[in-house]
Amino acid sequence: MDTGVEAFEGESAVERVRTSDGKTLDCDFVVVGVGVQPRTQLAAQAGLRIENGIRANEFLETSAPGVFAAGDVVNADHPFFGEPIRVEHWGNALEQGPAAARNMLGRNEPYERLPYFFSDQYEVGMEYSGFAREWDEVVAVGDVAAREFVAFWLRDGRVQAGMNVNVWDVTERIQEMIRSKRQVPRDELASYASAGGASTISSPSSVT
Repeated sequence: MDTGVEAFEGESAVERVRTSDGKTLDCDFVVVGVGVQPRTQLAAQAGLRIENGIRANEFLETSAPGVFAAGDVVNADHPFFGEPIRVEHWGNALEQGPAAARNMLGRNEPYERLPYFFSDQYEVGMEYSGFAREWDEVVAVGDVAAREFVAFWLRDGRVQAGMNVNVWDVTERIQEMIRSKRQVPRDELASYASAGGASTISSPSSVT
């Protein structure tokens, strides 16, 4: 944490990683996730507003009246968070497409689903709900060492986001807490996390 990759080093293959703070980490191989850029060239040529993707309002309408956009490429105003958000997950594209279509038909329905994504990595499954750009602390309930826990990103005692790791059927309750915007006591965090039947939930502990 709090450092970057300066170089990969080795003779005929990578043997270590040198970080920007001067440390070296021995390794057998390296996995590089370089990310992607939203493909906005066509939209830019059409004169649409581009800002971390195609800018759209809460109805997924672009800067050109009557032109809508959906999916990973869209940076749309979010009514709940009060700022534009671009979510890079196929589930978001799945939901935004029909929403944009409804608004093309004049329904005028703001797209206000909370950001959500999931990922399964071998024996570890995780789900993330919310949007935490800033937070005071991350609190975990459960057994972190056993990879069965729920992590909450808190700001002023309010849940900004939650991620459940190998704990299931808690997403709706986490989203309820986020939408309530109320300060949530630590013991209540544990009760929400255990609602899905997780047997490893214990007293909350701060994660650094």
